[in-house]
Amino acid sequence: MNKDNKELKSPLKWAGGKRNMAGIINAAAKTLDEPFTYFEPFFGGGAIFFSLYEKEYIKKAYLNDIIPQVVNFYKTISNEDALDEVIKESKKIEKRFNKLIDNEKERAEEYYNLRKLFNNQWRYHRKRIFEHSIPTKANIRLASNFLALNKLGFNGMFRVHKKTGRFNIPVGTHAKKQLLDENNIKRVSKALQGVEFTCSDYKNISPFAGKEPDSKNLIFLDPPYIPNSKTSNFTDYSVEGFNKEAHKTLSSMFSELINKKGTNVILTNNYNKESLELFVNKNKGNKRLRAYKVDVMKSISANSASRGKTKELLVSTFSISHEALKELKVN
Repeated sequence: MNKDNKELKSPLKWAGGKRNMAGIINAAAKTLDEPFTYFEPFFGGGAIFFSLYEKEYIKKAYLNDIIPQVVNFYKTISNEDALDEVIKESKKIEKRFNKLIDNEKERAEEYYNLRKLFNNQWRYHRKRIFEHSIPTKANIRLASNFLALNKLGFNGMFRVHKKTGRFNIPVGTHAKKQLLDENNIKRVSKALQGVEFTCSDYKNISPFAGKEPDSKNLIFLDPPYIPNSKTSNFTDYSVEGFNKEAHKTLSSMFSELINKKGTNVILTNNYNKESLELFVNKNKGNKRLRAYKVDVMKSISANSASRGKTKELLVSTFSISHEALKELKVN
């Protein structure tokens, strides 16, 4: 914890973010040999990584997300000089939007102009976005505009059109906005400086790609969730999406991982019949398997009616003790 006792937080709002589950994962981390090597193939908002990093549990981290706009943002702000430029540009955007707080129509127009600019910039630069080890002006502009759209768009959601790949979230509320906490994002930048960040399908990421993690490790799997109903499906974060077949593939790879001695795995998903079948029932007989039901508060959702308390599934290869967890009988 830093000297002002403020918790290190993700600089992004993120649907499905795990900030409310950080205490449980921290309790799990205490039972492992630490510090450990950390793998997170579905990074998103990164709440768990930032929490574990702050408590000095991580010695090395391999982070990945399939969404290139997200990876560009994190890789850009991990560079201190680029971060200074992102902060300056974000403050300009924040000031411009907050001046329009009493003009809903004009503010919405400003948002959609920014969204169009971002999409056009991305289309032009996307093939070269990760060519340089040091962020370019293009990286910085895209990172700044991405952060603004994340905070100004509806509920902090991220979604792209399946065919065009264009970010298509509508404008959010017209309240006064703060795009960033300068002290926090500087600490985030420091946390990201020592990590290996990639932009790929999770199947290409160690340890999925056949590379064995070392003896002290934690693999955290937080994929797009299996929806509880047809109307709650909101997984088109990337052009590739994450459909039923993708969950089946992940289920098979998860089964392989938990059968590898020495790997420490935690997986989260919605608590429903499908997730129980794929990640728990399929692995009955594995003595390492532990499964838990947990009540969590859901603050970001595509449907306002689905916010509030919800039940999630947590599956691990080791026992976790926490008051919020109810252990399920699996063997």
